[in-house]
Amino acid sequence: MIRVADYIAGFLADHGVHHVFLVTGGGAMHLNDAIGRERRLKYVCNHHEQASAMAAESYARISGRIGVVNVTTGPGGINALNGVFGAWTDSIPMLVIAGQVKRETCMAFQGISGLRQLGDQEADMIGMVAGITKYAEVVREPEMIRFHLEKALHLATSGRPGPVWLDVPIDVQGAKINAEALNGFTAEEDTAILRGDELCSVCKELHERATAAERPVVMVGGGIRASGTRELLLALLAHWRV
Repeated sequence: MIRVADYIAGFLADHGVHHVFLVTGGGAMHLNDAIGRERRLKYVCNHHEQASAMAAESYARISGRIGVVNVTTGPGGINALNGVFGAWTDSIPMLVIAGQVKRETCMAFQGISGLRQLGDQEADMIGMVAGITKYAEVVREPEMIRFHLEKALHLATSGRPGPVWLDVPIDVQGAKINAEALNGFTAEEDTAILRGDELCSVCKELHERATAAERPVVMVGGGIRASGTRELLLALLAHWRV
């Protein structure tokens, strides 16, 4: 048996994460503890959650690895939104693992409407980040942690990259699970279907125009770096003699 928080820290390390940017808080105490105990992870403590999210965004740009953020519940999560939005607009892979109040006092679990807050420093973070993330979910059951982590990591780093957000209630963080019995996520279920015929037609037209141009100018977007096709672009430009 293993604590959910320890499973999360180990999962991150197993999938090549080296650094986690964070601000500690009571709503994320198990996560904070587990990240600190995982020797393969280096935690970077910031003075403000906005700094953590922006540092993770910059880290992802420079290192080529996903930026990982750990914040606490309520205001802690809200403070990180600016950096999450930056990652969303610039297609930067980012994983935010946020604390949340215990399920007993969390409105998402109680089906309560018309109430602004139930738990101590509770905030509806999923409602706030849904429009600026590729995936945003509350981990409702400890046994679902592997599924959510695998899906979040897959979506953050595949296709057009971007930020993802997982809310982990504090009683879920501290729960014990059997790591060998967890259900995983099948990436094939979420693979985007590309229209190859349309893509070929567009590429053919682009090639014809560039070849016919006397002084072609190519304006390159950030998608080249995000898709890892820089070398292919350089080869194409050499072919066009740009």
